[in-house]
Amino acid sequence: MRLLLCCCLIIVFAGCKEKYEPPVSSPGVGYLVIEGIISAQGPAEIHLSRTIPLPDSARATDERNALVQLEGTDGSKNVLVESGLGVYKHAMLNLNSSHQYRLFIRTRDGKDYASDFVKVRNAPPIDSVSWVRENDGVRIYINTHDPQNNTWYYRWETDETWEFHSNYYTSLTFNIIPTTGEIKGVKYRRPDRQPDESLFTCWQNEKSTKLLLGSSAKLSEDIIHLPLIYIPKPSWKLGVLYSILIKQYTLTRNEYEFLEKMKRNSEETGSIFDRQPSELKGNVRCLSKPEEPVIGFIGIANRYEKRIFIKRSEVPGWGYFMSCEYREIPSDSAEFYPNWAPIAPAEFAPNGITITKYTASEWVCVDCTTRGTNVKPTFWP
Repeated sequence: MRLLLCCCLIIVFAGCKEKYEPPVSSPGVGYLVIEGIISAQGPAEIHLSRTIPLPDSARATDERNALVQLEGTDGSKNVLVESGLGVYKHAMLNLNSSHQYRLFIRTRDGKDYASDFVKVRNAPPIDSVSWVRENDGVRIYINTHDPQNNTWYYRWETDETWEFHSNYYTSLTFNIIPTTGEIKGVKYRRPDRQPDESLFTCWQNEKSTKLLLGSSAKLSEDIIHLPLIYIPKPSWKLGVLYSILIKQYTLTRNEYEFLEKMKRNSEETGSIFDRQPSELKGNVRCLSKPEEPVIGFIGIANRYEKRIFIKRSEVPGWGYFMSCEYREIPSDSAEFYPNWAPIAPAEFAPNGITITKYTASEWVCVDCTTRGTNVKPTFWP
């Protein structure tokens, strides 16, 4: 009887579940969203997009073909050029800290938007970038301070780069008939029959996509020691050599609070137990239609950077390894194994020249360019 009662209660409660509608209204036609970084003595990058209704699963719409420029109280204008997908860039700004600046936008529908004029803030330099080996990974920290106790609010961007290798060197490639595209056996890649180095060593890159914020406002001194990046063991990032470049900006309190709300809304909202979306009020307004909401906060600051490298030898027992299947294939059957990259001859015909059998593995294990680029970064040692 007790079991029957429990089953009935489960059915009743399951049948009473209703779809949760978050208490935030959003328009059918999206509001303008302005995101990005403006460095006073460096590059600027602004992304323009449009909001979408909360129930909609589609990605935000990029705002294309807009006029975007940085205007100074001295009458100067720096135009940001669209590079695609609603991203507008300026390669190198040289702003005067004695003047104030605002971002001006004219969208393709003829509406004008502008931020408040803001001062150029001076960020303190980065003291150091450190890392700590943990049992299950590596954690990277940012360390900085302002001896004048004037900063308190910070933002960072990260740019990770790592070297990785193929499991095998290869000296062979498929012999393909140009007119038909058919595979007819294998041949040497190079006349000297040496392995192709360009397919063995590659690099991959990853830029931060989350808002990385920090504040020392609750401390008696303006000192920052915060974790920014976590690399779990045995990630391929530390398989050979890893580098991270950290860029530091300073924020006003209002800008920090705006970005903190945006971070909560974009990264933590997912169920009724999470924080619910809050209204974002920035310092950008629509000049053509003042009552129209605009999402964005524009600040300008000097940027400081610091890069570190971590060798695999510095994290013994890291354990990164890519498992690759390995087999021998008759050359006259090569056309049936196009997904197996040839590595080296395994058997020759009596003439000692014709390859009758070769070793092979999956392409990802032989050709590193399937996972990255073989163009060495300019800063790489």
